[in-house]
Amino acid sequence: MICYIFGAGEMTPCNLHPKKEDLILAADGGLDYLTKIKLSPDLIIGDLDSVRTGILSEPCLSYPPEKDDTDMMLSINYGLSKGYKDFQIYGGLGGRLDHTIANIQLLAFLSSKDARGVLVGPDYRLTAITDESITISGREHDILSVLSLTDICNGVTLESLKYPLKDAVLTNTYPLGISNQFTKKPAKISVKKGTLAILWSVQPYDT
Repeated sequence: MICYIFGAGEMTPCNLHPKKEDLILAADGGLDYLTKIKLSPDLIIGDLDSVRTGILSEPCLSYPPEKDDTDMMLSINYGLSKGYKDFQIYGGLGGRLDHTIANIQLLAFLSSKDARGVLVGPDYRLTAITDESITISGREHDILSVLSLTDICNGVTLESLKYPLKDAVLTNTYPLGISNQFTKKPAKISVKKGTLAILWSVQPYDT
């Protein structure tokens, strides 16, 4: 079960084939994104202030512009309320920098809810983990970077990367984990305590 959320940010060409049990949400202007790739959302969520193509016939959950949550946050909370734990987010990067940073924070929010979110870019992916491990495959020599989203990340271990790390401490004020590289084996990233952002390269338009 995957919850696909489409925002109004940078478009990444994709060729998705959602399954019956998957959920497709348009976070406000993400409806334009879906219209361009000829996919229909199960639900449009937001204050509808950035939709350019007009409202289609899909169901809509409308909110007033004067609200605390972003349209992306509303969409994530809706997906969580329906039991989804795997979130693939398109159109959540690029565009307004404040929205991009907010969406990276939402990755941390999802990891705190025992869920996993991935922000999809044209040639990279971004996710976050909290007090756990993850294994990521990549092409040899491609880039993988890790950053602390909490004040401190304790027990950070990087395995099967060009620059391994063992039980290290990372902070959100010193970018120690930038520009590592994949080797021939899948990379394993672990953090004992804290929330770690992970960014890695993919082949362009790899969905």
